Amino acid sequence: MHKVLLLLSLCTSAVFAATYQVRVYNNDRSKSFTFKAYNSRGCFCIKNTQTGFIRGIDGGDIKLFSTTDCTGNYSTLGSNSERSNAQWVNSFSFGQSGVPSDDPQGHCPNWYTIL
Repeated sequence: MHKVLLLLSLCTSAVFAATYQVRVYNNDRSKSFTFKAYNSRGCFCIKNTQTGFIRGIDGGDIKLFSTTDCTGNYSTLGSNSERSNAQWVNSFSFGQSGVPSDDPQGHCPNWYTIL
């Protein structure tokens, strides 16, 4: 009986797990990188990544920052919207609304070079 309840609980939680995504494109859209957050709120530094366009793909609450650590003033992006001319964005947070975002802790790679 306990095994059945545990299995049912795991299946139910998997169904309700939220996956949030944001995709960053370079200026001519020849390169892209997709960021994902699962039932959380991620913060990613992209200052070393060419950012021509940023697109939310069920991204939840998306905030674009000129700082590298998702602090300070921000511009919002709709969950399934796109922002062009995004070269000014140095970090962004996305995912579940109402929870603090992770700190990128100075990790700012060129995301297009990561496979």
